[in-house]
Amino acid sequence: MNRAIARTLQVAVVGMGLGLLLAQALIIPVVSGWMAEAYPEFAWARWSLAIPLIAVLACLQVVLVATWALLGRVARDRIFDRGALRWVDAIIGGIGAGWLIALITCVWQTLVNVSAPWILLSELLGLLVGMVVILLIVVLRGLLVQATNLQTEMDAVI
Repeated sequence: MNRAIARTLQVAVVGMGLGLLLAQALIIPVVSGWMAEAYPEFAWARWSLAIPLIAVLACLQVVLVATWALLGRVARDRIFDRGALRWVDAIIGGIGAGWLIALITCVWQTLVNVSAPWILLSELLGLLVGMVVILLIVVLRGLLVQATNLQTEMDAVI
């Protein structure tokens, strides 16, 4: 990946982060208010559902910050060293924390019967996709470790 592509992707990541911040601060509270007015029987659950959603978006922002840092390392040709691993660990942690929040919220919705079946099925599908993404990134982290070790050996030879 060349430097221009990495920098362009960094700009896109910043845009996504700002979009998530807008969703956290404005869109989720406003839409949850509309939903509470439209379905007064579920108004009591407004913040019980909005707060975990805001927290999941915060976890995604952690992932975006780590992705931005990794893209910067790519642009400087410094991706294959030990410093990159902490950013990959941050990505795994951010996605894992968001997945756990979503799981707890899904279980809570089921126990208190506050969700329609199709919403619950959508959440379960999202949890499955999230688990696959976590596993994929763990595998890619292993590849990064191997590539870093090879880079270190190559630098020692040269």
